[in-house]
Amino acid sequence: MEPLLRKLGLSTRLERGVVTLSTEQTVCEKGKQLTTEQAHLLKLFGVRTSVFRVSLRYLWDKETGDVKEQDPPIEDAEPAGDSSSEEDDEEMED
Repeated sequence: MEPLLRKLGLSTRLERGVVTLSTEQTVCEKGKQLTTEQAHLLKLFGVRTSVFRVSLRYLWDKETGDVKEQDPPIEDAEPAGDSSSEEDDEEMED
């Protein structure tokens, strides 16, 4: 793991077999485009950078052939274990 982190731009060292950052580093900043290396690091650290949601606005009935507008749209349920919030955004900026 340590050579991969170095390859991705982090200054790391091994201390008693534990990968340790040599200095505090910012992986990315909110609002700026990610590089391939930054995206790979975020994936390794388990950080989700976006959420994809789908809303059902129209429903087609196979039997009648009717298309009905859903009012209000049927929202996709929040994924289990998703605790993303503004607090998470603030943590990423630190």
